Amino acid sequence: EYRPVTDPLALAEVRSHYGLGKRYIFYLGGLDQRKNVLQLVRAFAQLYHRLPDPDLQLFIAGDPGKRTGPLFPDPRPVAAELGVTDRIIYRFVEEKDKLALYSGAEVFVYPSIYEGFGLPPLEAMACGAPVICSNRTSLPEVVGDAAISYDPDDIDALVDAMYGVLTNQALRADLCARSLQRASQFNWG
Repeated sequence: EYRPVTDPLALAEVRSHYGLGKRYIFYLGGLDQRKNVLQLVRAFAQLYHRLPDPDLQLFIAGDPGKRTGPLFPDPRPVAAELGVTDRIIYRFVEEKDKLALYSGAEVFVYPSIYEGFGLPPLEAMACGAPVICSNRTSLPEVVGDAAISYDPDDIDALVDAMYGVLTNQALRADLCARSLQRASQFNWG
């Protein structure tokens, strides 16, 4: 069922539903500490201040207020401290909207420190999204050479990877094509 959504109306409808503009970085995958969302917020802040794109947004699927405590660090204070609160959207994602959200994203970023398998990057790839993900645990095996992999402790590497995908159309197009090819090698049954 995971495939690219190319209908401009469907993409516009899902962007409108979630309050997204045309250019957004997408993260879906939980908000617990091992998912490294605080690092993503920090990297986004650096990227946002480096890029001449005032409309760029970060869309984090989920509600950071739903679970609290040391295992579920709230990224909102970090965003506020770094001046990007109004550029980050936190919303629960309905299953029916995932394909359009993956397909419409400028890039899907998965900064996880530990994964058993890493299904969200594969879902994003099946929708033709360019993917950046950490090089830990099972993730390199899942994405192969179809994604930009980086050390999740290296914030500069993440900022540079996002910057590259957002500013280099040839790189973005190559990653999109490789995403589709890689995802086709997996059996979804």
